[in-house]
Amino acid sequence: MTAREPELVELTTRIAVLSEAARADRPVPAGRLYGLPELPDDDIWVDIAGAAALTGVPPKTITGWLARGGPLRNPFPPADRIMYRLYWPRAEIESWRAREASR
Repeated sequence: MTAREPELVELTTRIAVLSEAARADRPVPAGRLYGLPELPDDDIWVDIAGAAALTGVPPKTITGWLARGGPLRNPFPPADRIMYRLYWPRAEIESWRAREASR
């Protein structure tokens, strides 16, 4: 077995790829991650890059909202901390985005 070099991708690059796929209504890369629980109804887990891509909100703003319970008019959904990383079911992010767009 040969060793595989880790792929280093900047967060901004990852957000750009995900955002473009979402805007163009193309399938968004969404692989299963070993160790994350299965979600019902074919939902998928979204990390901070995915949340930023789906909402158009920068990652630092999202983490700031999580720390302060914001935004006040429509609080961002709390994340599940799994393996020291933040994850949300995509359905929760989409629901938040729909509420935000209706304001």
